[in-house]
Amino acid sequence: MKKEEFVQLLGNANPFKEGDLTVGVGTLDEAERADARRSLSRVRLQDIFSCEVLHDQMSERLKSFFVSERMSSDVFRRIKNRSVGEIREIILRSTDPETVRELGLGMTSEMIAAVAKIMTDQELTTACARLFNPVDGPGSVGSGECFGSRIQPNSPTDDPEEILYSVFEGISYGCGDVIIGVNPANDALQDLIEIENLLAAIVERLELPTRWSVLSDIKKQHEALIRGARIDVGFQSLAGTSGALQGMIDCDADDLVRYLEPFPGFYFETGQGSEFTNGADDGIDMVTLESRTYGLARLLQRTLRKWTIVNDVAGFIGPEVFRTGPQLVRTCLEDLFMGKLHGLVMGLDVCSTYHMGIPPAELDDITCSVARAAPAYLMGVAGKSDPMLGYLTTDFRSHPRLRNTTGKSVARPMKKRLIDLGIMREDGTLTEPAGDLAQLARTYGEAPEEISRTLRRLQDRGMDIGYGCEKGFAPPAHLQKRLDDVFLHARKALHREILPGTREISQKPHVLVQTSSRDRDDYVAHPPTGERIVPEQTDTLRSLYPGSPPTVQILISDGLNADAVNENLKYLLPPLRGHLQALGISFGREIYVRNGRVRVGYQIGGILGVPVVVHLIGERPGTGTNNLSAYVTYGFSALGQSRWATIEHANTTALCSINRRVGVKPEEAALRIANITELMLKHRCSGVALAPHVGDQGANASQSIL
Repeated sequence: MKKEEFVQLLGNANPFKEGDLTVGVGTLDEAERADARRSLSRVRLQDIFSCEVLHDQMSERLKSFFVSERMSSDVFRRIKNRSVGEIREIILRSTDPETVRELGLGMTSEMIAAVAKIMTDQELTTACARLFNPVDGPGSVGSGECFGSRIQPNSPTDDPEEILYSVFEGISYGCGDVIIGVNPANDALQDLIEIENLLAAIVERLELPTRWSVLSDIKKQHEALIRGARIDVGFQSLAGTSGALQGMIDCDADDLVRYLEPFPGFYFETGQGSEFTNGADDGIDMVTLESRTYGLARLLQRTLRKWTIVNDVAGFIGPEVFRTGPQLVRTCLEDLFMGKLHGLVMGLDVCSTYHMGIPPAELDDITCSVARAAPAYLMGVAGKSDPMLGYLTTDFRSHPRLRNTTGKSVARPMKKRLIDLGIMREDGTLTEPAGDLAQLARTYGEAPEEISRTLRRLQDRGMDIGYGCEKGFAPPAHLQKRLDDVFLHARKALHREILPGTREISQKPHVLVQTSSRDRDDYVAHPPTGERIVPEQTDTLRSLYPGSPPTVQILISDGLNADAVNENLKYLLPPLRGHLQALGISFGREIYVRNGRVRVGYQIGGILGVPVVVHLIGERPGTGTNNLSAYVTYGFSALGQSRWATIEHANTTALCSINRRVGVKPEEAALRIANITELMLKHRCSGVALAPHVGDQGANASQSIL
């Protein structure tokens, strides 16, 4: 079979998701997709092995690793003449997990993806529920008797007390046996080191048998390790093509091995759609690329022989990947099956961004459905809505219910420790009252009056911490109403616009441009339309500076929440101009972009030929507040040549959660942005290349790519 034919067949066999429209396989009807699945089921594994769907460095590394692995090669020789359909039947008929696990060893990522495509949701659930890859034998994370959780104690300002008390809250519901992982709001090296050390102290002082990680990119973590951070588990997001990996972290598979080698363990995150949202899908469908991502994780795990878990963040990107509850279920099951068949410990973040439009109650039902497929763990946050990333996921209160429903418990070491702490009984149920974090806080060394003061402060900031639960681990009614209100706020924010009065903040005559998005619905559903301005306005921008362009161009885009601009710009823009002027850095007329996304800043930077773009943009809603982000990018090479046409998100430095009430104060953000700009001009770089030079200035590599 020719490469082009096989790539098309793989794509056509997918159940419909919006993300596959970009690679030309989204227009088939269900009858045509069923025909493709029947055709795919007849393809032999040997034919798949002989057909290279993509030629890049990652493909070369995956194939050479597969061939060199003796066990994989031996198993493949025994099954290579089997068809995809025959492999499916073996998996479904087998009651021996070892047989299925061995099959996975002898299959490449493309073979595993092909099997997933021809299975129904129920078949995927059945197969997943029988297949386990424990990290350390029975009773450990990933084993059949365990249903684990990752505590995600995020804070929009990296507030140590907020992180600490979120961990207390999670432990009080029996969560955290897998890992405690913080997504940093501020990715300055010193702050990264402080969070790592804080997590280490929490784990040690409470004697918790768990791991910890700060989810910065691996290059920054590597630098933090050199500088003495107490790092336990190294983190990195992965992708299924070399181009996508370069866009994320500016390195390839071989570089990753080198950066990961010093760490005691690895925590990888994945998710369908990351390749095409980075413009690096190479015409291959999302399921196949996601399977290749697990192939990379398998390669890294077996090459470095370290403790490894994988987390599939299904639903984090947005409606451009998929839009409905059934599509989210399908994605979770596909990814869980493919990851497990690769031999990985697979967890899920069954989540939804607010602009996807899946309400909290429906997401709860989806989570319960997916839990039957036995993920090694699910996410756990305080109050279901992450306070920093602004998305819906599994809350701490859900985990006791899910453990009861599945008949499983936390990993044995954590269960023993929770019993010793008086939180859990021998049968795995929680003692009364569940969710009382004060006992843990006292064990940690917090004074009673300090506990009360901290809880009041965090609750005043909108944190769902310290409220306990109702019967059946339901949230108190006022908290459920607040969550519903946040959901409604987010849905309305998507359709707001930058007000004329907001634009009057600009001292010089400002410029207003429009992207190719027809309207807000088009903008939300089709992100690429918000990444390029309409062609007729290109000449307008080129004529903006008849002489030499300024050093800095300030852009203001509505993003996914224009009210973030309306609310915060007047406190950010004037001091930012003042700081730039004090540093002797020239800046031009502000440009306002209607329906703009992050990448439109790279295009405008190239049109104008400026060295630095400061792009102020509304973050996607979901925290109940209107947060602004600043993406600051240096667009030239060290030799002074323009790189704007090839800039990726790894090459930009972002400061997020800018909000006058609960985030980074706009006035503080203005100073940080100016200082970061000065550093970029000094070192002639931005993004991951700038990280070693940032020090305490404060920059964030956000996961919330708009």
